[in-house]
Amino acid sequence: MTRSPYPRAQDPPLSGRLAHRFLDDAAGDSWILHLPGHWGVEELLVAMRKSSVLAIIDGLGGHQPRPIETAAMAAGQRGRDGPVVVLWPGQLEDDVVEDLVSLCSSGRRRLLVVVRSAQDVPARLRELERTGHLREVIPGTISARELGVQIRRHLGGPVSLRVVRRLYHLSAGQPALAERLLAMAQSCGTLREYEGFWEWDTDEDELHRSLSGGGDTLLLGLDVEERELLTLVAVAGRIPEQHAVSHYGDEPLASLMAQGILGFETSAVRGWSDLRVTAEAVRVMILGEMRWPDILRWWHSQGRSIDMSQGGESSATALSWWRARAQQTPDQPEAAELARRGLAASWYRMVQVLVDLYARPSAELMVLAARADNALGAVDSALHRLASLPEDADRAEIRAAVLVAERIRLFHPEKARPVIKALRGRAGGDSLTSTFDEVLMLSEDVGRTDELLAALQRLRASEDCEEALLSQLWAGALLGLRRQSDLGREVLSSLIDVLRREGGFPDLEESAVAMLLLISATSGWRVDMLRVETDIWNERRLRSPALAGVGDLLAAFPAMQDDRAHVACRSACSAARIHAAGDTYGLFRFSRDLAAAAASLMTQAPRELLEDPVLQDSVLREPALRESEVPDGIPWLRLAGEGLRLSAAGLREDDLRRRLEGLAEQAAAEGETAQEQLLLFMVLLRRSSRAARQVQRAHWRDDPGRPRLIRLFAEAQDTDDPVAAVDAAERLIGSHARLLGLAVLAKLWDRREELSSGLRIRLINLVLDSQRPGEASTLFRDQFALTLSGREAPVLAGLRAGRTTAQIARDLHVSARTVEATISGMLQRFGCSNRMELLSLRLRLDLTAAPVR
Repeated sequence: MTRSPYPRAQDPPLSGRLAHRFLDDAAGDSWILHLPGHWGVEELLVAMRKSSVLAIIDGLGGHQPRPIETAAMAAGQRGRDGPVVVLWPGQLEDDVVEDLVSLCSSGRRRLLVVVRSAQDVPARLRELERTGHLREVIPGTISARELGVQIRRHLGGPVSLRVVRRLYHLSAGQPALAERLLAMAQSCGTLREYEGFWEWDTDEDELHRSLSGGGDTLLLGLDVEERELLTLVAVAGRIPEQHAVSHYGDEPLASLMAQGILGFETSAVRGWSDLRVTAEAVRVMILGEMRWPDILRWWHSQGRSIDMSQGGESSATALSWWRARAQQTPDQPEAAELARRGLAASWYRMVQVLVDLYARPSAELMVLAARADNALGAVDSALHRLASLPEDADRAEIRAAVLVAERIRLFHPEKARPVIKALRGRAGGDSLTSTFDEVLMLSEDVGRTDELLAALQRLRASEDCEEALLSQLWAGALLGLRRQSDLGREVLSSLIDVLRREGGFPDLEESAVAMLLLISATSGWRVDMLRVETDIWNERRLRSPALAGVGDLLAAFPAMQDDRAHVACRSACSAARIHAAGDTYGLFRFSRDLAAAAASLMTQAPRELLEDPVLQDSVLREPALRESEVPDGIPWLRLAGEGLRLSAAGLREDDLRRRLEGLAEQAAAEGETAQEQLLLFMVLLRRSSRAARQVQRAHWRDDPGRPRLIRLFAEAQDTDDPVAAVDAAERLIGSHARLLGLAVLAKLWDRREELSSGLRIRLINLVLDSQRPGEASTLFRDQFALTLSGREAPVLAGLRAGRTTAQIARDLHVSARTVEATISGMLQRFGCSNRMELLSLRLRLDLTAAPVR
């Protein structure tokens, strides 16, 4: 593990924070503290013992002194006023509860009553709560966004989106469980650090083994009936709430629900709902302790008698799948209906396992399995299934296969075209997808946008649901990535609304969300993030692993634009690793090239870029060496990807500028607006007047977001007015486009002596203000050379303190001539005409290094 450039700023664990809050409570209140599953209770006691002597009352037979004061008296004078911690209060004898009430109401001792939920609080203590002597404290679950903030603060650096998503899914937002999972993932290597950037390994086997080993400890807070009910739900996946009540009673279900360990899924008949295990880690713990024969026995004894008619769609699907797997394989039409329901619930692996039960699956099953494969990133497997449809497949089945293949073609055209051609050839006759063909033709014609919008309006009333949805996806993608990003975003946003409302196609919804994110990343500036945020974090609707890679790619763009090359490089590397494992959206090569380009802006490229076989091929290689490679991935990013490779190839500056200019003009000629903007962004960094003129001619130059920033950057690079250039740089830096702002200032830096003293000081202070302590350096920031040496820092500190030259020399044990020479060198280096100008610079002082004598 390499050393992180980011300072660690870890928060204390939840147990420590709770202990501190209780012991330092200004009101001196007693608490009822909710800890679901009793997760973290031992750590809480350890944290409290560091600051106080405790008396512990354990309702399960632990410490239970009578009278209660005895334990504290034995601990000495200091313990006499210490708190009393009460565990499992519902199991205490009535007279012990009365003693506790007396202690609390009289104010002699403070109580910390630890419960799993409100179900565990005795009625007598509830009465005490109503009098105000006992306060209820519920840490509660946290949202995915809040968890992400806490993870970043705890780890002390940026993290991959996959880290946050996996920890949230595993913990269901339970803070104590999330903390334990975070530590467990670090210790077993699933959570890894790459020079301050944290990534989540796609292989979680080691973490699952750790969870299996720690299951007994983490599930100790449940009684026998609760564990039996929880095990049944874990094995079955979903069960009807009515079955849980009738077979296990109200109390175990109510307790698990109140703790947030079980949750509701879809609604069912007569007001009942389906039940699921909320935290994926809990399910892994239970199933990890059981071998497959044990699971089968459990199913046969507890699960197969469940009445599916009592539940809703999700429990019926889960139970049907279990019966198909553990009892009797259904006929293929029934299996196809089950697979369709599984896809609607985003249970892609379930669909794969179901189809693999048949030696010769039907064409309908193979098409459904291809959808599941593609959603999980197995694009080659999906296309192989579609190409291998049985000979007896009818026209309707071939058409369904073509629609899936056309969706894959959006992201992988070279791979999908041969399959589509073969399928359409098998059908013969008229086009299988006339509506889709018409929309595609209109989308590719710049002058027929009005006709396209009218066709899309008609599609919303179309009975042919799947073809209509696919047509809108293609139209939104072509409009958004090519010439009309706002219109494309609008089409995709409407499509996502329809998919969310109607259901049944979460894999298509994931494709629409991924495309909307890509348009935001390439054409906008922090645009549409709120629109897609719900979809990114929703752990039940969107399950595609590749979406986390799209999120990391999205994070790399603003980081690179803000001259945080280290974060941009790490985010793009994380995206490339995710897409290498499953490239649903054809972004592996682009992610890899973006990582290489970000690394080229760093003063020192990360070591693993040169060592990781996933990333190796894109680093510091002449692009011509890759021309023989078969094109792959999303086609509307290829010119930009070529530009990224050129930027990282170590070419001479004039050659690089010339080739980037050619790519930008090619993108403009082909109507590739998003790629044109990205390429102009790259070539303008090389001070290209030709690119600046191209920006002034562009039809998008007045669009908000990134286009407006690029126009401002082009005008600043092409102007001879230094005041206008500094004004533009200040606006760019203030708009989180620090890379562009520093590029403008770098152009003025070489002739700073020609500037007026006020403008020169303003220029230097802009550069200084844009620097952030502890941040990895980049090539642009290194051009300014504003770091003070070990002698300059104390000399400048002395000047700021009003010391004379002689006094500074005496303080530093050097001659006055040496101090004068140091001051003269700083004046010359920073272009200052006198000491007052030097003192007006906001130079940072690092006085930790000893001055050079």
